Amino acid sequence: MAVCPKCHQVIATERLGVRMTPLKALIIDMIKAAGDFGISTEELHYDLYRGYHRQRSRHNVRVHVGQINDLLLPTDWIIVADPRGGRDARWHLRRRS
Repeated sequence: MAVCPKCHQVIATERLGVRMTPLKALIIDMIKAAGDFGISTEELHYDLYRGYHRQRSRHNVRVHVGQINDLLLPTDWIIVADPRGGRDARWHLRRRS
């Protein structure tokens, strides 16, 4: 995580043409790396909060994905769950139609 040496704030990163926090960029990277198979909420949760997963709700992943999708509105990209909303849903990065 890069920190500005003058103001000590976390330097935002860019993914898909949008500035976002390093955590949100990591979520996009993980979903992108999962390819066509996608990645489950459980897998994202475990990898994001490794060591702290009992202290964080799985709902946090869904909230972050929703926030990322809000940031991606001006782009051709969206993160979708397939099957939509199911417990075994897997997240995918898709181009908007």
